[in-house]
Amino acid sequence: MRGIPFQISGLLALNGVSILGNTITEIAIPWLILEVSGNPLLVAAVMSAKIVPLIFSIFFSAQLVDKYGAFRLSVLSDLVNFLSVLLIPLFYSLDVLHFYLLAILLIFSTILDSPGRLAKDVMLAKEITRHKKEQERINGINSTIENIGDLIGPVFGSLIIAMLGTINALYFDAVSFLVVASGIILLKKHFVADISQAIEPASSLLSYRYFFEAFGYIRAEKTLFSVLILSSIINFVITPFLIVYLPYVNKIEFNSVISLGVSITCFGIGTTFSSLLYSLYGRRFSSHRIILAGYSLLGLSFISLSLFAGQYVLFLQLFAIGCSIGFAAPVEVTLIQRQVPENLFSRIMTLFTSIRFLSVPIGYLCFGIILNSKIAPQTPIIMAIMVLAGLLLYLRLRGKGE
Repeated sequence: MRGIPFQISGLLALNGVSILGNTITEIAIPWLILEVSGNPLLVAAVMSAKIVPLIFSIFFSAQLVDKYGAFRLSVLSDLVNFLSVLLIPLFYSLDVLHFYLLAILLIFSTILDSPGRLAKDVMLAKEITRHKKEQERINGINSTIENIGDLIGPVFGSLIIAMLGTINALYFDAVSFLVVASGIILLKKHFVADISQAIEPASSLLSYRYFFEAFGYIRAEKTLFSVLILSSIINFVITPFLIVYLPYVNKIEFNSVISLGVSITCFGIGTTFSSLLYSLYGRRFSSHRIILAGYSLLGLSFISLSLFAGQYVLFLQLFAIGCSIGFAAPVEVTLIQRQVPENLFSRIMTLFTSIRFLSVPIGYLCFGIILNSKIAPQTPIIMAIMVLAGLLLYLRLRGKGE
């Protein structure tokens, strides 16, 4: 990453390690549940529990980061995740891991996940500002690294599951959090910005105006507000697609965890390719055009899932789906970095993260019920309708000018 300061490169690399571990978990947990129960609705229910802390993080993520500083929250989050994920295979080996305990551990593992992710975003944004580096390039590289983690993780995780068993893959995820926490501690002395700085006094964190000010800012900015609503609708569809639909299809139709790993890898190749293109050429196109093109392709790709079947065809379709959404994260982050003042940055990032995840547990349950019903084969068509409806709503909310 020539021309990028050492500390920014370090943050990007550590983010990739974290993503790698998480992708392993996203394969291991649903596959474990399907092995034990064979019930996609149970997968949806347990994974919905994992999303609950992300929803409620709207009430505490930004406050914690602003009060205690990005560095402390980032390290604490990774250490808590390390312990909670490590307990899953340990309890399983002791034969005491029932589904309720698994759900509790997953909730515990995500309690500080959103504040930790926000803390890293704040550190990265501060360093980009201090070094006056090109936002599109660094945000695009960051998304590309995340997507490379999405590429390696599924294959690595599926191979571990196939050779050593499902539960052993979780040890690698736990270690990844410990590596990231240690890396942030080692990088701290190299940061130009004050990553331990507290922005808000403790008293102001409890004020209802703390978030109303940030939400009012988003509501007044048509571009930000329309992108937030569209992102929420896309999350309603794409997260259940990856976490519930893909494991279900690969288990029922192909009965192969390797096929699941390759499926998610093909999706990751698409997202990597798309985000890399954004890092190179994103500044040449408006975010509006990128959003329209990407999500239109997403809707068409979902339709193709109902028209064409077969394992190898599925891999190609997943590549197209990955291409259609790989730009989403860098587009959103770039918009926020450009339009939002520094004193509102952590609050607005929290609102974006929390609000767009509000629909995910409902999406899990809805598509879990659909996959358990007679209309299961029509699931991709339903997803396509949701995506295209979201695009229409985005256009209406955004108005004429960008």
